[in-house]
Order: sequence, then structure tokens, then C-alpha cells
Amino acid sequence: MAEVNPFSLSGTQHSQHWPSLVSPDWWLNKAFIAVTGQPKSAWRWSPGTTSFSTQRTVLSGVVLYLAMVFGGQAIMKKVAKPIRLKRFTQLHNLVLTLISGFLLLAFLEQCLTAWREKGFFFTICGAESWTQPMEILYYLNYMTKWLEFVDTVLLVLKKKNLEFLHYYHHSLTMVLCFEELLGRVSVVSIIGCY
Repeated sequence: MAEVNPFSLSGTQHSQHWPSLVSPDWWLNKAFIAVTGQPKSAWRWSPGTTSFSTQRTVLSGVVLYLAMVFGGQAIMKKVAKPIRLKRFTQLHNLVLTLISGFLLLAFLEQCLTAWREKGFFFTICGAESWTQPMEILYYLNYMTKWLEFVDTVLLVLKKKNLEFLHYYHHSLTMVLCFEELLGRVSVVSIIGCY
């Protein structure tokens, strides 16, 4: 029987490396089947087709984000009291924490196996380390950057002083994650986007 290359993009690879109930890959596959009726191995990043996959969309998102930061601050200066959405903020933070933790474990499941089998340099820099299971994780990580814009909305509503580093980080981390997908750059998300 021919050995299946777990690093191929053929769609036949088995990307689950941990026991089912603790495998983020297993859970992600179950979620994909429930939502789309297809396994996650059928999903592919396709610039211009996949949601939020054009440079125009990313540029528009950054412009809207910065307009929200500066426009929101100007509007909130005219409002007497800060608007505190305590329960919503707590829920938002909980959801982002759970998503980030899940993605970290999912990246570790893929990367630790590659590291053990192929070495550190391959895992970080090898062109073959860009796989469909990793691609979907990069995409999900990129999509969380859009969700993280809500952080800034909540801070603006609370009339918090936003430092340059805050809005620089939020806007350009999203661009970085998009460019990783576009350029098929391996593993930088783990280092740069968390």
C-alpha cells in the first residue's frame, strides 16, 4: 500500500495527529461537516472567491477600521458618559479566548507533527509545510482579525485613550494574516499573529 504524504495538498491526507476527542482537527472537521455537509479537506483558499479574500476587501476593512477609531473618538467626545457594555464585552472576550486557544492547539497539532517528522526548519520555512490543513487554520486566524476589530469599538465606546500601537497592531495584523494566505507563507501566523 502506498504511503500517504500528510503534507500534500491532494485532499487525501489525514491531518488528525492526536486522539479524536482531543484533536482540534477532528473537531474542526466535524464542524465543517455540520455546517457545509462536506469535510474540511474539501475547502480551499481561493483569492477573489473565498469570503474576505481580495486586497480591496482588506484595504476597505483597514480604512473602515481607522475611520471608526478616529470618527468614533470624535463622536464619543460629544457624549457625556462612556458607554459600557459589560456583558457583551465579557462574552466577546470569552469567544475570542476560546477561538484563539482552539487555533493555537490546532496549529500545534499540525506543527509539532511536522517538526518531529521533518525538523524545525521545514516546519517554519519549508514550502511543503504549506498544507490544506494549515491553510484553513491560517484562514480562520485571519478571520478572527476581523472579529478583533470589535475590541477597538468597545474601547472607543468606553472613551478609552487608544495608543498608536493599538490601532496599528489591529489593522496591520489583519493585513499580515491576509498576505500570509495570499503568499502561502508557512507558520508565520503562529509567531506574528498571536
